[in-house]
Amino acid sequence: MGSESTDYFPLASDPYNTEDGVGPCKCRTRHHKLALREKLLILVIILQAITLVAFMLAKTRDTAGACQCPSSDRPLLYSPAQVVVEHEIKAFTPGREHKTIYQGLSDEVDQAWGELYNHTIMKIPKSEAALLPNKTFPIKEEPGYYIAGLDVFHQLHCLNNIRRALHREYYINDTDLGEEHVSHCVDSIRQSLMCSADISVNVWQWSEELSAVVGYSTQAHTCRNFNKLRDWARERQLQKWIDIRQFVADDLPTPPLIS
Repeated sequence: MGSESTDYFPLASDPYNTEDGVGPCKCRTRHHKLALREKLLILVIILQAITLVAFMLAKTRDTAGACQCPSSDRPLLYSPAQVVVEHEIKAFTPGREHKTIYQGLSDEVDQAWGELYNHTIMKIPKSEAALLPNKTFPIKEEPGYYIAGLDVFHQLHCLNNIRRALHREYYINDTDLGEEHVSHCVDSIRQSLMCSADISVNVWQWSEELSAVVGYSTQAHTCRNFNKLRDWARERQLQKWIDIRQFVADDLPTPPLIS
């Protein structure tokens, strides 16, 4: 057969390809050409399969990690208390058949409520105050420190204020139960509940005693360790209240980062 009927497929890297075009391996038949393309196609498919498998394994690891670990509870805004935040699982107490120490009217109940938030107004160093989203006030007697408080303690104060307002006859001498203050407390707690938005799931179960489906509030919750936060705040508590009528100049950023 003459060379005119042969498809030539010279390879630049072919060591047998001579300058005059004559060599034992210069030509490739159509069969050889197709075989090479098939090999290349198979190689591409194998590489794509390996890439896909690696991607799926990585995705599975990410999904498994997301299922095992809750999303970060770190707030968008800075708080010096972030360093002591610790989570725990707790079941709520309904407070119906079995009352808690925070229910009823007595000196012991008042003391229990006070223990939740008293002595928690604290001092923080300038390095922490400068990171807050809002400017706070310096303490004249302790240069380099600023007054601060965690909002959870303000909300507990407000809730206790509402509790006392429900029993004005018992707290007849309490001058902190004015309508405006109580109204402020109600709306402050509303905003706090909506802000924290507890997503623990309430459940309904069949009650043999009532022969009905009943909603329960004893389900488990993911909670921040309250005692640890309170202890941390008390370790920094302000020993002497500031003179609220005395201005003290300072160089913290102003206006605040967020108003």
